Parts: sequence; structure tokens; C-alpha cells
Amino acid sequence: MKKVFNSIGQVFQQIKKDPMMLAACFTPFLVGALIKFGIPLIEKAAKFSLQPYYPMFDLFLSIMAPVLLCFAFAMITLEEIDDKVSRYFSITPLGKSGYIFSRLGMPAILSTVVTFIVMVVFSLEKRSAIMVLGLSVLGAVQAIMVALMIITLSANKLEGMAVTKLAALTLLGIPAPFLIDGYCQFAVGFLPSFWAAKAVQSEAVLYFPMALAAALIWYYFLIKCLF
Repeated sequence: MKKVFNSIGQVFQQIKKDPMMLAACFTPFLVGALIKFGIPLIEKAAKFSLQPYYPMFDLFLSIMAPVLLCFAFAMITLEEIDDKVSRYFSITPLGKSGYIFSRLGMPAILSTVVTFIVMVVFSLEKRSAIMVLGLSVLGAVQAIMVALMIITLSANKLEGMAVTKLAALTLLGIPAPFLIDGYCQFAVGFLPSFWAAKAVQSEAVLYFPMALAAALIWYYFLIKCLF
């Protein structure tokens, strides 16, 4: 585990040298503050309520922090792959599994903690600790999916930026349950974000396994493409 932490430390050193990557790590707190305090101000100034859309803002918060952190790690990984450095990590004491865990697993774990804090502090609606924890975990699960998309579909950092924009489409599952009536909303059921939104809408954690199942299917195909 010490080798994994040392490897993560090296990644953070690289992130510190890149202003864009560094900003991505702090953006969730800034956006969280803007949502928490900005939305009420907008409602007061415009004299109309956005309360029906509060769950969507909270869901956005639950996914944003993990995606941005895993995005930073994925871009560093792309740079290592492009520089032919990643292959050398596989023959070090860190090993291939340790390298993958340090680039995907650990940022997901860290982002779960960050997301939980962001949601507790900045959510527009109060939710149970179990619901907040579940959303934090699902946010990390989806972030790994986005990171895999970036690493699998990109050959360099420039392509990684383009794929990141494409991966943003995976967030389309969030508004579906709130804006689409009937069974048509299930057309985006292949997106984990849709099931997270259903869980919030129905206040039922029973939808969480559906989100995890959808993510695992994505993992299967993305990893298959990677190897």
C-alpha cells in the first residue's frame, strides 16, 4: 500500500504543475458554493422558484467532484502512456494491478470522501446520510467509467479533452426522470446517472444496484477495448 501512496503522491506532484488539472480538484467546492448561495439569490431576484429542480442540482454535485478528480488522474495517465512511462510501472514493485489501482481506484475512493463533504455542505435539499453516501459512491463509480472512456478512446491529452466533452453526455440521465414522463425516460436506462436520479426522485436506495449494474456493463466493454 505504501507503494500505491507513493505513486499517488507522484501524480499529485504532476497535477500541481498543471494549472488546469489543479483547478479541476478545487472546482467542486467553488461550484458547490455557487449553487448553494447563488440559486436562492437567483430565485429572489427573478421572483420564481427553482425548487422542483433542486434534486438535479444536487445530483450534479454528486457526480461533478468524482468526475473532475478522476479526469485529472486520467489525463496524467494518458501522458504517462504517451511518454511510454506506464509500461515501466508494471515491472516495478508497484506492479500492473497497483498501477491501475493508483490511477483509478484511489482517486475514486478519495472523490467519494470529497463528494460526501460537498453534498453535506452544499446540497440544496437535506437527505439522509445513507442516501448521501450512496450518491457519493455512485458518483465515484461513474467517474471511473468516464476515466476509462478517456484512457480507452484517447491516444493523447488533446484527444482526452475531446473525449471528456463526449463523456459529459453520460450526465443526460440526471434530468430524464424529472423532465420526461412515462416509460420514455427509460430510454437512457443504460446510463448509471439515470438510476441515481431515480433513487433521488423516489427517495429509494433500491435503485442504486441498478446504477451499479449499468456501470459494470460499461466497465466490461471499456476494459475489453483497453486490453
